[in-house]
Amino acid sequence: MYQFAGFATDDFDIFLIPEFHDRMTAVRTHIRPKLAMIGDDLAPRLTELLRQPIFPHTASHARRRVNPPDDTWVSFSRNERGYKRFAHFEVGITLNYVFVRFVVKREGEDDKPALMRHLRSQGEDAFRLSDPAPIYWYKDDHGVDPFPLSEITPAKVSEIIRHTDVKSHGFTVGLTFSRTDPVVASAALIARTYNVIAHLSPLYAGAVPMEALSQ
Repeated sequence: MYQFAGFATDDFDIFLIPEFHDRMTAVRTHIRPKLAMIGDDLAPRLTELLRQPIFPHTASHARRRVNPPDDTWVSFSRNERGYKRFAHFEVGITLNYVFVRFVVKREGEDDKPALMRHLRSQGEDAFRLSDPAPIYWYKDDHGVDPFPLSEITPAKVSEIIRHTDVKSHGFTVGLTFSRTDPVVASAALIARTYNVIAHLSPLYAGAVPMEALSQ
């Protein structure tokens, strides 16, 4: 039995609230508890899937003072204290969709070198990920400029590697579910998200150093 029961239309519309404090209050009051439920529901299953302890981290946006967030999320990493330094998965919500992503942020110095070796050694094969929904590579960890992996070419792989290798860049691959998709409005989102992460997990295995996977 899952805690999470689905996102409502009002949850998406929170990102239309213009004022910083009003939007932040609504995010913390209405969305963050639901993301925490997703974290609690998924973390035990991801621990089994990824064969190491996985911990949920619900975004707090604590450093924001002026501009309200356009999205928010719960992350899953192997570190109990945080996620930004490590390869992780994100499940989040913005105005028009729910997203599920594999992310290595620019701060991910622990795992980015392993990811780069994986991308260079596997080439196009690193992007042969299967899911019923289209999977995309994004230029940043907020879903900018999606590129469908179904159209991957050796030239695009080289471009992605060059982009990711820049110190100020990270790596993001994932997919979205429209706010009108019935799956986001029910507990079925938990099982669907688990399946997406399972399909993205070869990237996680490629990014996490072997010594970390064996712990």
